[in-house]
Order: sequence, then structure tokens, then C-alpha cells
Amino acid sequence: MVALAALREWRPIERLREPVRLDPITSLPNRRQFQADSATWGGPRSTLVLVTLADAQAFNDILRVLGPARSDAFIRAGAARLIEILGPGSKIYHINILSFAFRLPGHAEPDPPAMIARVIDGFRQPILCDDVPIDTRIGIGMKALGRGSPGEDLRATLSAAQDSRVSPTGWAWFDRKSDEAHRRAFRLLSDLKHALGAESQLELHYQPKVTLETGACLSAEALLRWTHPELGPVSPGEFVELAEKTALVTPMTRWVIDAATRQAAIWARDGLELSLAVNVSPKNLEEPDFIEYLLFCCAARRIDRARIELEITEGVSAASGGLILDRLATLRRLGFSIAIDDFGSGYSNMSYLTRLSAHTLKIDKSLVRGVEADSLGGRLVSNIVQMGRDLGYRMVAEGIETEAERALLAAWGCDLGQGWHFGRPMPAPAFGDWHSGLARAAR
Repeated sequence: MVALAALREWRPIERLREPVRLDPITSLPNRRQFQADSATWGGPRSTLVLVTLADAQAFNDILRVLGPARSDAFIRAGAARLIEILGPGSKIYHINILSFAFRLPGHAEPDPPAMIARVIDGFRQPILCDDVPIDTRIGIGMKALGRGSPGEDLRATLSAAQDSRVSPTGWAWFDRKSDEAHRRAFRLLSDLKHALGAESQLELHYQPKVTLETGACLSAEALLRWTHPELGPVSPGEFVELAEKTALVTPMTRWVIDAATRQAAIWARDGLELSLAVNVSPKNLEEPDFIEYLLFCCAARRIDRARIELEITEGVSAASGGLILDRLATLRRLGFSIAIDDFGSGYSNMSYLTRLSAHTLKIDKSLVRGVEADSLGGRLVSNIVQMGRDLGYRMVAEGIETEAERALLAAWGCDLGQGWHFGRPMPAPAFGDWHSGLARAAR
């Protein structure tokens, strides 16, 4: 009797230890069940389909505005709609918070299965959560099932679903080249984290900013460069953009600030008094201790704050909330210089120029390269220069590559220029030699 009682006590505990196979929000089979079921799939070829209800940013907005309960209701409503479209006999798996997977017979790549059109049509109307309409913005990824593992099939299909968000059709087959790009992005983010703590992978290059009238160089922009131990040089246009989408933007920007202020101190010791510009992400401005870190670096190296310029992008500035605008105003009061980078590259809201605590506008290189006096582009650039000067901004033109471009911008009243016509980004020793040569030529 004692043994039987013990067995009765043991069985519920063992059931608790069994792997959970149902999703708690939708009660649909989960990823664990998908992996178990897929091991038994065989026979004729079939297609794995993965549907994501929204991208991560859109779901974060739903969560912030509507709260967790309605966000769960949104997911359940999405699952119910998919069940309605596919029919009650279909087995649908809730793979992750926003994604559902199911299997269709056959494989007709490059054409999608006929059911995909029904899924797209079925999600055109918003989902109602307590009478609040929410757009789903679904993405659909597909992959032919073959010899891949269940985990690899899911990962590949999710990669295709991500690609579908930039496809005019709303769906995408798994593409190996695109998948390799996703894998490379993941690897770069992983390796960048280690590079920030390494001694020789990262370095700053410095590109001169030249006074257009006199040719003097009193400032430079610090630009991050990465030489990967296996991949070689990685374009900053690739890894910086990736980092800005993750928490790595914080240590990356601080690495740049630390290295730039150390170099500024070295140049000042050697008699080269230069202002240095560093690029700052809006996420940095939201960090509670970002300003304190800047102050610490300047104080530790005994650098005049006015010699440090913080560059932020135009598009971000136009959409900035109160916190970022307040932080910019604080930085200006503390003596730092503020520049609006890439001006004219996006959809500019001119009214924000009157509200930003900035000193400088940098005209985007896409407007500068090849500019001609009598062209529409020339009239646009000359008007931007005049408008900026009227508002009290110092004007900088990026991407100057020819003497003709320099002469035009100088004639229009632009203050500074930056581009290959003056000098490419250079390591600190090469920049020092370049600046010394410029000084000798001016004597």
C-alpha cells in the first residue's frame, strides 16, 4: 500500500517533467511538437510554410500601446484566422510568438502553392482586438522539405519570411544567397562583440574637413574601421548599420569616443589642435549615462568639450522625441558641438531645424557629387546652403570629389567641405603626415 501510494504521488510529478507540446497562448502545437512530428514525415515531397503576423518592431508597438493581454489576444486572433483559412483539418504549429508553420503537399517552386494566395487575401483585413483594428502585415516564407533537420528547416523558412517583407508579392521561397547574407550578418554581430574587446581589429581613420575658402583643415571626422581576422576588412556600411539595430551600438559608440578623445589628446600634446567629430546613434542619446561618459572621457584627457562634435542623422532628428531633443540641448549647454549628418538624404521636415540644438548641417554626398551650377540639383544645393546660413547653421558639404564641386560650393557660401578631393579617411599617423604637408604648402 505504501508503494502504491508513492507511485500515485510520483506520476503527476513525472507528467510535469514531460516536455510541453502546446503553446500556452494559442493552445496550438508548439515548436517542440513540430520537431517531433517532422521526424515522421516522409513520402511525397511537401512544402513548409511559415507565416509571421508582424515584424518585431510593429509587435513592440502593439505591446506598448495595447498591453500584454491585448497583444496575446492579437496572436490568438491571428491563429484563429489562419485556422479558418486553412480549414479545421490542417495542423498548424505556433513556432514563436509571431510565427506559425504548416505543411502543404507538393512543391511547385518558383510558383507558390495555391493556398498562399488565400492566406494573403485572408489577412488583408485588420484583426479586431476589443474593437481595436490592428494591421497584421504578414510575411510568408516557404521551403521544400527534404533532408534538412527540423531546426534547419524552420530557420531557413523564417529567413525566407524575413525576405518576404521586402518582396512585392508578400511571399518568398528560401534563397540560399539571401540566407548566407543573414548568416553573415549574425556572424558579424557576434564577432563584433569580441572585436570591441580585442586589441588590433578595430581602429579609427580620420577624414579631414577643409575650409572651402582657405583650404585650411581645423577638424576631422573619426570613422570606425574593422579588419576581421578571417573575413578581412568589413565595410562600415555593413557592420555599423547592423550594430545600430542591436544593443552593440552602446559599446561600439563608446569605443569610438574613447579612441577619438585619446587621439585628440595626443595631437594636442604634439601641438595639433583639431576638432574631432564622432557619429552618435539616437539610441546612444537615450542611454541614461551617455552624457556622463562623454564628460568623463573629455575630463580624463583634458579636452575642451567644444572640440568634440557629435554627428546625428537627419532622418532620426526629424522624428526625434522629447527625450532626444532634451539631451541634444543639454549637450549643447555643456559645450559640445552638434551636427546634423546626411541632410537632404531623406524626407526632410524643415520645421525641426528651428527646434534642434545644433550648430552644423552636413549636406549629404548624394546631393553634392556631380553637382552643376545650372542644374536642378545645383539650385537645390545652393538653396539648402542659403537656408542653413539664414538659420544660423555652419554648412558642410560631404562627398566633394572635384575642384569644380569645391569652387561651386564655396561660391554658394558653404563653409566646409569633406571628400576625396581633400583626403580619404586615414589612420592617425597618415593623417598627421597629411596635415603637416598641408601646413607646409600653405606657408
